[in-house]
Amino acid sequence: MKDGIGMNAQVSDWSTDRLASWAAALRYEDLPLDVVAMAEDCILDAIGCALAGLDENGARATTDMAAATFAGDEARVWFRDQRLNMIGAAYANAAAVSALDIDDGHRLAMGHPGAAVVPTALALAEARGASGQEIITAVAAGYEIAVRLGHAEIKKPYHTGNWTGFGAAVTAAKLMELDAATIAQALAITAYHSPRLHDLTQSKFMGADVKESIPWSVVTGISATELATRGFTGCRDALDLEGRFDPSVTLDGLGDGFRIMGTYFKNYSVCRWAHTSIQGLAEIMREHTLTPQDIESVNVDTFGQAAALNNSADPDNIISAQYSLPFTMAAAAVLGEESVSPLTEDVIGHPDVVRMAKRIIINYDRDMDQHLPLRAPGRVHVVTADGVFEKTVITAWGDAGGETGRNDYRAKFMRLMGKRASGAQIAGVIAGVDKLRDGEPQALLDGLTSPAHQPARRAG
Repeated sequence: MKDGIGMNAQVSDWSTDRLASWAAALRYEDLPLDVVAMAEDCILDAIGCALAGLDENGARATTDMAAATFAGDEARVWFRDQRLNMIGAAYANAAAVSALDIDDGHRLAMGHPGAAVVPTALALAEARGASGQEIITAVAAGYEIAVRLGHAEIKKPYHTGNWTGFGAAVTAAKLMELDAATIAQALAITAYHSPRLHDLTQSKFMGADVKESIPWSVVTGISATELATRGFTGCRDALDLEGRFDPSVTLDGLGDGFRIMGTYFKNYSVCRWAHTSIQGLAEIMREHTLTPQDIESVNVDTFGQAAALNNSADPDNIISAQYSLPFTMAAAAVLGEESVSPLTEDVIGHPDVVRMAKRIIINYDRDMDQHLPLRAPGRVHVVTADGVFEKTVITAWGDAGGETGRNDYRAKFMRLMGKRASGAQIAGVIAGVDKLRDGEPQALLDGLTSPAHQPARRAG
């Protein structure tokens, strides 16, 4: 293990020290096979999401800024003929992964760990020549710490960047082979340097590129780890100070199982809180062979957080649309579920979709709150001339403990990649992920080159 300067403090009961001790001690041999498989699934999913989001405005702007600020040759920017230092590459790749809101998530944390952890892992691994097994171990550790702190937030802000910086810091620390004392300092520094928003849902501008600050949390997390190796110190009680995190939740069951196993995957590029409602409407239409013209109105009963989204019937950009149940439900009903997998700019302002969205009413049903955080349910009532059809969906596609599995996640990956990449490149990336557990990362890294062809846009 490599020590930071002046970091040889004794382990205490502070959360920073307890989490750091666990992370420093974790070895690949400690990971059960299902955890290894889940880490592989998370890595592959993030890569597919990145290619889908590559040309979104936020991803492009972030990559341009990273190129100007983090010049270097340590790691590649995925699917671009470009290399930056490891912080810049991780920053740019995190922006692409999170751009379309189709990246993985975790119910306990109520956010998206993979968009921070996976780009950090691959950038650090490439820069430092880490093995595939070290990548998998770092990913498992990063998810563990990120999800624990997301779950432990006392006031839920629904703002992933509040806690993904900690995951990035630990992921980087594992690949830098740091000792527990240095990792504790990295966590303490991250607590002060990383994003910290009070409540994402309060803003009237939910269509902004800043979204949940995941990419910048990556910058702060890796930077905090680099600072710790240079003797820079943080407040080691930062995770125990009153009001931000509950230490009993942070440390509950640490070492018993792995939080990564609670990861969910997404087949729609919209806020997870909308998925069960989209799914419910689509199932009603299939079961009763309804067309959009058959539908007079739709009422949705859902939980408080989903009802509090912007829910615009006519959003002016793709990010705002991601936070609208009426619009994304209408897009799936009018244009098919593929129109939200992923959602693209050509759907924005579509007259038939907007007309349908204006007939969808969102209602807050307090009874739905009881299912949180492990499920995000929706009950859909479709009114037609022939009667009212109802469907309640509790478990969304991709939920942990649901019916979906690796074959479904790889089908999603191939669908996202297939819009831009060749069959050979898709197969190469999958094979590269499969080789990680054998210790070989280069095949995967070599597969993240610029895609062979550009995406075909859907017709209006």
